[in-house]
Amino acid sequence: MAKARNFEGLKKGSIGMLRFILEKLLSTPPPVKVKEGHFVVIATKGWESRRFVIALAYLNHPEFLKLLKQAEEEFGFSQEGALAIPCRPDELQKILCVQKL
Repeated sequence: MAKARNFEGLKKGSIGMLRFILEKLLSTPPPVKVKEGHFVVIATKGWESRRFVIALAYLNHPEFLKLLKQAEEEFGFSQEGALAIPCRPDELQKILCVQKL
């Protein structure tokens, strides 16, 4: 089993934060097959939650980075499996549709 890393001490918005996220995403085996170069996010705000499979390229998208900061503040980085994002599914869908990668 992989040793858990402590995220405290890394600056918000730093390269270390992105490395930590990528290590977390790559170290956890997905429950179902996800295409290489993608990761799973669950939009969890409101009454509805929805699962999205997102390309790694979205880690450079400014609006998606804002959502990652919100997720860090609300949930921390001790999540297992899919990454929970605190936004409504329709909001995340708009972000993904605005900039097709």
